[in-house]
Amino acid sequence: MLETMRKSVSGWTAKILLGLLVVSFAIWGIGSSLLQSGLSRTVLSAGETEVTPTEYAFAYSQAVNRISRQIGRQLSSQEAASFGVDQSVMNQLIAGAVLDEESRSLGLGVSNARVAQVIADDPTFKDSNGNFSRGNFKAILANAGISENDYIAQQMKVARRGQLIDAVARDAETPKIFLTALGLYSGERRTVDYLTLSAPNIDSIKDPSKDELATYFDQNQARYAAPEYRSISYAEVTPQTLADPKTVTDAQVKADYEARKDRYATPERRHVEQIVFQDKQAADAAKAKLDSGTSFAAVAKAAGRSPADIDLGTVTKSAIPDSKIADAAFALKKGETSGVVEGLFGPAILQVTDIQPASVKPLDAVKDEIRKELALNNAADAVSNAYNAYEDARAGGATFEEAAKQAAIPIKSVKAVDRNGNGPDGKPIALPDKSDLLAAAFESEPGVDALPLNIDPNGYLFYDVNSVDAAHDRKLADVRDKVETDWKKQRASEQLEQRAKTLEKAIEGGKSIAEVAKQEKLQVETAQAITRQSGIDELGRSGVDAAFSGPKGSVETAVGEAPDTQLVMTVKEVAPPADPLDNVTPGQRRQMAGMMENDLYQSFVTRLQNEYPVRVHPGAIEQAKALVR
Repeated sequence: MLETMRKSVSGWTAKILLGLLVVSFAIWGIGSSLLQSGLSRTVLSAGETEVTPTEYAFAYSQAVNRISRQIGRQLSSQEAASFGVDQSVMNQLIAGAVLDEESRSLGLGVSNARVAQVIADDPTFKDSNGNFSRGNFKAILANAGISENDYIAQQMKVARRGQLIDAVARDAETPKIFLTALGLYSGERRTVDYLTLSAPNIDSIKDPSKDELATYFDQNQARYAAPEYRSISYAEVTPQTLADPKTVTDAQVKADYEARKDRYATPERRHVEQIVFQDKQAADAAKAKLDSGTSFAAVAKAAGRSPADIDLGTVTKSAIPDSKIADAAFALKKGETSGVVEGLFGPAILQVTDIQPASVKPLDAVKDEIRKELALNNAADAVSNAYNAYEDARAGGATFEEAAKQAAIPIKSVKAVDRNGNGPDGKPIALPDKSDLLAAAFESEPGVDALPLNIDPNGYLFYDVNSVDAAHDRKLADVRDKVETDWKKQRASEQLEQRAKTLEKAIEGGKSIAEVAKQEKLQVETAQAITRQSGIDELGRSGVDAAFSGPKGSVETAVGEAPDTQLVMTVKEVAPPADPLDNVTPGQRRQMAGMMENDLYQSFVTRLQNEYPVRVHPGAIEQAKALVR
């Protein structure tokens, strides 16, 4: 069967990830209403295999949740469509359906014991000790609206699909010719001589005539159009904006300090040295030497311990994991050595070389910090009160300004801001929660009671659109200085490009690059033995592409890495790799193998779709999507 499958696929088509072939039911948030809503029984079918609305809803929810986690908020149905979720889910389910139908046709199966083991190994269902929890299993499935039988049946499908996928692509080898081609491409080295030309200063460019400027403006009018600007007002309601340290009394600060004094305490720290011995006899002998006047360092050296071996560092008592060692170390005076202590790793002798006493920051040093923290805590209730006051006022017909005033929320206004957060001068405007505020403000209209944005995370941002200045074309007189500057930049760029082409032709005509450099008062530079990757640092991406585009001796021009520069290059040497395969990294080999496997997956699925025509029922899809929450 393996040979039949592999012979039936061909081509280097678009890749499909293995994950798209396996529909997971381990995602949550869809209730059992799907099973009770009277939906059509089939979303799509392939042969005798059918995909139910429940299966579609789970796959759709999984895709939406994955993107929502990436962007940090819940995706709307319209946004899901723009991200291509609908088509992605359909491709996923079609692939699974045709694989299931092929499995059914071939009579593939999987043992109950194997499925049970797969479920038991799923970390989703394990308890805190890492063991399979029957309670967790039942609770999670119940929360997802899945019966045990349905879940087990689905896992059997997954296992059967895995058998097909392994048969098609497991251990597929990348053809050597592909790896060789990649090695030749990535391992080739070139030495390039080049000149760097700079554009003339725009101050040296003659001013354009009225006709030239008008023509340029007409050709690029869209570049100078004024975007839509909106005047907005906003009011932040967060603990940080409402907190007022002045409302916190000195007595409250002192009481908090006394209640949490440990927070401002620094525990005693000691620099401890420790010699661990193999047995009590060796430790007792070392202790006798210490008592007779031998230094701690000498005893350690005699025991085969280096200074690094015996140094525990300057530590707190809690930082020493062995309680007996800790107690002994913190009972010594500075410079004292202990008796033999039976530690966890054997008998030990300790020495304390330095003691840093415990200390407590005085109230005066931390009172401002405490006052701010208490004010912030007190402001939590103020946020809720301000929110309710604002909403009550708006419900009673108050304007944005009136409601904010009643709620005692300060208002800030921006006269004009575009969708990108820039003012008419092109400079960015500072706004709270900028991206969300701008997105919401540009979807609203003047006079609309807009819903507040959640920020901070326990706060709100109220906003109001005051006016809208629609996008419009500007007149030349309004942007003359910018248009003239742009016109001169373009002329300077054209002159730079023409100069590069002239020098290119001179070299192609027989002059050496050194002769041209001398004539133009330029410096010849050399990019020595560069590859397509290493050369980017010297020549830039465009420069490397040009340098590798022709044979030895070719003359090329390209945009330089620095702004407003051009490169004129001659290819001095071309050296292919001695062994192309040595230039293919393990990562590239894995990537090529993955591409080969993915191509086989896709080709196999395409073949199955031709064998088992897929029937889709759009009505059932829309009904299933509507019930996803």
